[in-house]
Amino acid sequence: MKTGYRVVLACTLLPLLMTACREEAPLPPPETRPVKTMVIGGVTTGDYRQFPGVVDAIQKADLSFRVEGKLKEILVKEGDMVKKDQALARLDPADYQIVLNDRKASYETAKANYDRAKELVEKNAISRVDHDKIRAEFFTAKANLDAAEQDLNYTSLKATFPGYIAKRHVENFEEVRRKQTIFTLQDISELEIKVDVPENLMIQLRRQVEPRKTSEPRRKMYAVFDQIKDVEFPLEPKEVSTTADVNTRTFEATLKMKSPENYNVLPGMTATVFAELFASEMGETVTVDLPVTAVVADADKAATVWVVDEDTMTVSSKSVKPGLLSSNSISVSGLEVGERVVTAGAAFMREGMKVTLLQTGEQPDQQP
Repeated sequence: MKTGYRVVLACTLLPLLMTACREEAPLPPPETRPVKTMVIGGVTTGDYRQFPGVVDAIQKADLSFRVEGKLKEILVKEGDMVKKDQALARLDPADYQIVLNDRKASYETAKANYDRAKELVEKNAISRVDHDKIRAEFFTAKANLDAAEQDLNYTSLKATFPGYIAKRHVENFEEVRRKQTIFTLQDISELEIKVDVPENLMIQLRRQVEPRKTSEPRRKMYAVFDQIKDVEFPLEPKEVSTTADVNTRTFEATLKMKSPENYNVLPGMTATVFAELFASEMGETVTVDLPVTAVVADADKAATVWVVDEDTMTVSSKSVKPGLLSSNSISVSGLEVGERVVTAGAAFMREGMKVTLLQTGEQPDQQP
């Protein structure tokens, strides 16, 4: 009797136990795929677009001697502020002084001969031909003297504009060649920041640069630096290239920035540039060049890209209109400013798939 009771009890509890086991088994995590992406028209942050930029000096020059020789004296060091025409370095002038002394003697002789020839030709004591020959010798000697004086002056290297010595390229007592770079001089009384912008922003910035009046409001732009917290540096457009980069199809814009008195901002530093986004541009569609790997065909064989929702880190497909195709890129229209598009790994995407963003240099998994 007890055995029968145990069998009935086991048969009754077994389905319940199996159900409980099924309920407690953990569900497999949703598939997450690493992808490469790009942002259309820079990163939209609130009412601004964001672009990386690089600081440059408003004026810079590589300074060199116009003559060759041995460096005798270096008068400045890297980081020194210098004035226009300030002496920066000198060559040993001895050889050039010897040449100058020789040219002076030749000039004096030629001048005396020419002065005497002018008197003799008036008295018909020499022919006009002889006079003209002596005259030519005089002017040749004078030109040689002027050249020797100039070469001696060229043994002193001077600053062509006020600025600071960004780099010294030689050591003292070296033998240097003519036109060999000795110093890099930079003027940072005003700074420039160079950024690459899409076509639509290039057109609008050019309108601000051109002197003619326009009814469009001026676009607010500013730069921030990682090293300088919570400070915005106002920018003004200076010039905008009309030639697109063959790879990115973006245009280089040069922006002016006043050199800050209380902060150390130098050429070569990186900045983040914020450009005001007008209300009319919010959600505007643009034509851009994408890597060919970014565009795939949907079930209807229509051109499609995968757009990342950065809040949920999931992807959704979006139809685009394809244009010109090159060896490694394709022009498409129909994307909005600020959208993040999958550029590598698109062939393995599914609607709603979760993704992670790869860093520069990382490669996506090529397995489906």
